[in-house]
Order: sequence, then C-alpha cells, then structure tokens
Amino acid sequence: MEPKLTSPSVVRGILDELGLRPLKRLGQHFLVDFNARERIVAALELQPGDRVLEIGPGLGALTQRLVELCDDVRAIEIDRALAAYLRDRFGARLQLHEGDALEADFRELLGPAGKLVGNLPYYISTALVVRILEAAPPLAVLMLQSEVALRLSAPPGSPERGALSVLREYAADIDSVTRVGAGLFYPPPQVGSQVIRLRAHAARTTSPWTAIRPVVQAAFGYRRKTLERALEEGLGVDRERGRTALLAADIDPKRRGETLSLGEFDRLAGALGAPASD
Repeated sequence: MEPKLTSPSVVRGILDELGLRPLKRLGQHFLVDFNARERIVAALELQPGDRVLEIGPGLGALTQRLVELCDDVRAIEIDRALAAYLRDRFGARLQLHEGDALEADFRELLGPAGKLVGNLPYYISTALVVRILEAAPPLAVLMLQSEVALRLSAPPGSPERGALSVLREYAADIDSVTRVGAGLFYPPPQVGSQVIRLRAHAARTTSPWTAIRPVVQAAFGYRRKTLERALEEGLGVDRERGRTALLAADIDPKRRGETLSLGEFDRLAGALGAPASD
C-alpha cells in the first residue's frame, strides 16, 4: 500500500524512519494537502503517452500520481537520502536524476514535448523559473512563493514588474491554478504559495532569447537608474551608443525598465544588436 503523503503525520513518520529532517538550506517544505495536489495534477492535462519532468519530488507525493497517469516520468532530486528513498519506492517507474536542478539540461530531460512540474525551492525559484522559460516546455505547472507568482504576471508600470515579468511574457502565457496556504506544508514555510501554469507560445518578437534576456536583465538590474545608465552599467554599452539605440527604438533614454513593454524591449535589443550569448 502506498503511504498517504498528504498527511503531515505520515510525512513526519517517514522522515523519522529515514533519520531525516527537512533541510532549510534546500528549502524543503513538503506539500501535505490532497486537494492542492490534485489541482496540480489536473493542471498538467496529462495523457498516458506524455513525458513529465518533476523538479524536487521529495518523498514522492506528487510523483505517485504522475506514475499512475503517464508512462514516462522523470525527476530531479538534489537530496541524496531522498533520492535513495525514491529509487527504492518507484524503481523503474521513475527515471531519477540526482543533482542540482540549476545545472540540469532541461531540454534534454524534457525532449521536444515534455511537460514540467515542481514545488520549486524558494531560495532558487527565480533562477529556476528563468531556466524553465528558456527551455520553453509546452506546459509547466509550478508552485512558487506568492510574490514571485505576482511578478511573473506584472504589467508595464507595475511596481512588481521585473525582469521575470518580461521574460515570462516573452516565453509563455500564464494563469493561476490555486493558492496554497503555509499550513498545507510540512514544515510550514513563512510565506504563502501559489501554483501557476505556463503555456509556451509562438514567438512574439523578432529578437531571440539570447539577445533580449541580457537587455531585460540589465534594465532591471539597475532599475533605479534611467535606461541609458542601466545599459552602460549592466551591459557595458557606451553611453552615446546606448542613447542612440534607445532613440532608434523610439524610447526616451530617461525612462526606466519597469515602464517598457515587451515590444519596446524587442526594439531595443534589435537596435543594440545585442550579442547572442548565455
């Protein structure tokens, strides 16, 4: 019989049997709510022939449902003890990759049409989301702290708008799946969480990811400065060249990054002739 991993007492008991404690340095907070888990699974729209990649499976509460619903389930787990437990529990039903998700090759693991799901560790969630957006899976369902979810959908001019907002807009449409209170995790985190769904869309810009990303990140890396200053300090663009590019893109050099639309960033990347680099 499969353990009831939507029960805090069961999760606590398994961790005790394994001699483990949730590691703060890895951001380990195990979801222990049945309804939230089922909403996540439903949002993935899984078919038996799908490939799905899970980031941070933990004890396998979500993994169990994934292997019941489709034939090609993969997961990335950094915790060696949990990885050993998962191998023993799921065997050949799960292709487990032990290591850091920030170093994983998402495109290789996902293949051309794999879906992605994960309760992302809060301390690396922003960096992970950027890598997921770059990999562009057709569908990704992610649990994030509420403030990151808010930033992902923030429009131009919003105080929450940042590089993540623009890069998400570049790569995918977003919708909310469910909110998840702190009490639905073991141990409870200090912040609220939200599950969001990303659907990759066709290109809406002429600039490739490798050209637009550094421009966006420079603009928000120095968000208290004007764009001409941000380009100079963030990209090393000569002030005069930056001003010329901004004017060519029909953007006032004195504006700030949070006011720009995706289309304006696209024009600016094109005017700068930004190098295609990682």
